[in-house]
Amino acid sequence: MFFIKSEPLPGVFVIEYKSLNDNRGQFNKIFESKFFDNLGLKFQPEEYFFSTSKKNVLRGMHFQIEEAAHDKLVFCTYGNVLDVVVDVRRNSSFFNKPISIDLSADKPTMLFIGKGFAHGFLTKSDYSTMHYLTSTVHNQVLDRGVLWSSIDFKWPVKKPVLSKRDMEHPSISDLKCEFS
Repeated sequence: MFFIKSEPLPGVFVIEYKSLNDNRGQFNKIFESKFFDNLGLKFQPEEYFFSTSKKNVLRGMHFQIEEAAHDKLVFCTYGNVLDVVVDVRRNSSFFNKPISIDLSADKPTMLFIGKGFAHGFLTKSDYSTMHYLTSTVHNQVLDRGVLWSSIDFKWPVKKPVLSKRDMEHPSISDLKCEFS
């Protein structure tokens, strides 16, 4: 069972799902195509990834362009993260107006992110596991990102642990890509 808790940006949905808990642990359903179809979202996952991160690791801000642009469903199954989404469509009235949400293993909450948004997260716990379902197959040639510190967001850390790739993303003000 799913329900939309909020839509903080057009095309970005905070979704809660039912978590069944008993003395054995948890059982969770994280995807049902009919739920998305009923919202008018034709979300059919093509790939599924997960990442593990240590405290203060920041992964992001990532997106794909052109035919690789995808919708993404993300959730946390271990630890907790500060998940951040920013509109990277220059012609949008929401351009560079990020939103954030805490995702954790303790709260049955997912984030659906439509095309045209960059996504990233900061691990707040000692360790986290994040899962991603995407509507297109990752294409390295059409992979893009924006520098985490260039978006209009106050991160709770000054020096996160970053990959070389994430340190070299262009500033959001220098973006040159467009979305259809």
